[in-house]
Amino acid sequence: MFQSPKIIIDDKLTIQIYICFLLDQLGELSEEQLADIVDEIEAVNSLDLFESISIAAEKKLICSRSEKNKTILSLLSMGKTMSDEFHSRIPLSVREKSVEYGKQVLKMADLERSIICRIERTDYDGPCYLTVKFLNELNGDNLMNLRIYAPDYEQARLMRERFFEKPSDIVTKIMKMFIKDSYL
Repeated sequence: MFQSPKIIIDDKLTIQIYICFLLDQLGELSEEQLADIVDEIEAVNSLDLFESISIAAEKKLICSRSEKNKTILSLLSMGKTMSDEFHSRIPLSVREKSVEYGKQVLKMADLERSIICRIERTDYDGPCYLTVKFLNELNGDNLMNLRIYAPDYEQARLMRERFFEKPSDIVTKIMKMFIKDSYL
């Protein structure tokens, strides 16, 4: 079966434009959310991404601030201009996939008050783990942690998608398995 080659952005300036484009299209993002989007699309090396975030902040393209132990990134006017003028340097497929997945990431952020679901890679092409944490909304403590093996990133991604289709059903079923006479 033919598999098309992955499009990799390795030019530092283009990565900065890509960051500005994502912030322009999706609004404020945490550094973690931005890294999740870029990691899913596999268009930029993680080290290059974080280096470019620092450079873009120094150039006053983006602004970063700390909020609840997270770094929040927002677009500044110079970054907006850069996104508007030069977004065509980013391949169309990367732009479309990034915005589509970015919207999912923002939707998942609403759930993360009570559930955190992440894919952990052991190495680039090797096995992964889907880590799901159920949080107590009152005090933020972990109610339960699940770490599920997946043979590759694609399988982990499919597991995550299935989980987010009906997370409350899955949480309820798991809790019922362990708690007798549950009120769930």
